[in-house]
Amino acid sequence: MEQWQPLRVYIVGQRENFCRVLATNLQCWGFETVLMPSMATLCNDARAGDVVLYDLDDSFYPVRTANNAPASQHTLLNWDFQADSQFLLILSSRSVSRTMLEQLGAVALLQKPFEMGRLQRYLHILQRLVSSVGIACQASLSEPMTSPQPYEQAQPAGAASACSSSRGHEKLRVLVVDDDVDVAQAICQCLAYEPGYEVAVAYDGLGALERCLDWLPHCIVTDLIMPWMNGYQVMRCLSVSSWPAMPAFVVMSALTQLELPMDRLYLKGKAVAYVDKPFHIEHLLTAIRHVCAG
Repeated sequence: MEQWQPLRVYIVGQRENFCRVLATNLQCWGFETVLMPSMATLCNDARAGDVVLYDLDDSFYPVRTANNAPASQHTLLNWDFQADSQFLLILSSRSVSRTMLEQLGAVALLQKPFEMGRLQRYLHILQRLVSSVGIACQASLSEPMTSPQPYEQAQPAGAASACSSSRGHEKLRVLVVDDDVDVAQAICQCLAYEPGYEVAVAYDGLGALERCLDWLPHCIVTDLIMPWMNGYQVMRCLSVSSWPAMPAFVVMSALTQLELPMDRLYLKGKAVAYVDKPFHIEHLLTAIRHVCAG
């Protein structure tokens, strides 16, 4: 069986005191840490499944746009570095757009100053994600899944028994992820009445990853804009970890038509459907059936 190894975390930044404080905390939490002043040396050293904490404040520099207006760029985009095998967490005191985070390949943005407990939660979940791929998940996939009563608060009386008696074979496990509690629970209620589904719920991206680890869903119905991690970042995390049973995805958002075209390599070969908010529940059910049948 594969040996558990502590997560290796690269801290890339030029603020020595700040980086050393981070490293001290990470070592106390049981992670292996490596301090690096720039991305140049990292590109030749990082392994698949490592975490990179990158201080974006170190890399901003002023530039001029075509109309001579001031703007900001950062040197990270100049490096030939794609976070297709590492988890890249951006640290910044500035706001960073969702599009920019996607271009950088980041799975999350930690806005400075941030609570150390928040960083600790990210890293512990990523550690579980990497460790479980070769150990727990493979064992779980070979056995029939038993739902740990994933959706209790909004599940209507009698829905579970009606669903369980609908068919003999394994039901589709659908994880609903939305930071709007009312929306998430409304979707769960609708799915709970449908035959053939087991439903779980999470209210942010990190919670979604935890549910994936504990429950191994067949399909994730996720909002796009969420705290902690957005819908695309959840997909990227699962892709980076080489998840052995990648779920299908249905992305819900009022912004899907406004998304800039982007070559998301981590989505290639994966079943993904988009549903514009607001939507009729039948449209969502059709999308779920479509991606799960692929």
